[in-house]
Amino acid sequence: FGSSSQLGARSGRAPSPSACPTPVTGRFRRWAIAPPPHPSAMGLLQSAKTWWTALFALGTAGMMFLFDPSGKDIPFPPNMDFTGKQAKLVASSPWFLMAAVPTIAGLFWIRSFSKSNRLSAEETSSMVWWWVNLFWFHIGCDLLSGFFQVQPVLTQLYIHMTPAHAEERWHPNRAHLDAGYALELVMEVPLAIYVLYLYARRDPARHLVEVFAAAVQFAGTITYYAPSFAKNEVHCWLSWVDRACGSMWILFPLIILQRHIRAARPDGGKKNNNKKKAS
Repeated sequence: FGSSSQLGARSGRAPSPSACPTPVTGRFRRWAIAPPPHPSAMGLLQSAKTWWTALFALGTAGMMFLFDPSGKDIPFPPNMDFTGKQAKLVASSPWFLMAAVPTIAGLFWIRSFSKSNRLSAEETSSMVWWWVNLFWFHIGCDLLSGFFQVQPVLTQLYIHMTPAHAEERWHPNRAHLDAGYALELVMEVPLAIYVLYLYARRDPARHLVEVFAAAVQFAGTITYYAPSFAKNEVHCWLSWVDRACGSMWILFPLIILQRHIRAARPDGGKKNNNKKKAS
């Protein structure tokens, strides 16, 4: 029947670019011939998308090891302790170990569980999110540092971020903060445990419960930060770092919601989109 270029010539149509043997030369070559992404770079990017919550937690632990919280204000750039004295103080604290050891052990378990059950990157990412939230962000950071205020260094950093933490618990100046911590203690920690339990059992209801748990996180974040925004309360640059970090509990619940909406629709919603374009 002849080649595709010959068929194109007979039918009056131009042959497809893939059928043209003539190489592209000259100044257009760098646009025409783009090298494929390196496999190792793609794998690194996928790993970062899956395990980013763990990297986020590692960053907060780094602040505990290095940032000097002493003094009335923390300058920018902050004073850093490279002697290892502060890091030793933090690493030897039972409160730090209570949060850090289960977090690290659980990440190894998730990695093994994900491989043995062939989980998708999205499901693995969800498990990492709920596990790290449970032991590190909910318990280790917010409850032990913001509410009970026993975590070394991070408790002082919380006070620098939001000076109302210097008041006693349930003082009117910090009541909205304590309400957020109470929500974590009563709702968010149990929900994180339940979501992880359903994921471990591969329960079909896990995604439904996950959306509910993410909605509680979303609402709790709004109520936690809204009063300080309304009053324009900013103590130092750490206040903005705190709010930037807090935005993750708005963005990722929305990502979870969008992910499950897409999964619930036939063909991931593509068919409906195509119908709209055709009309």
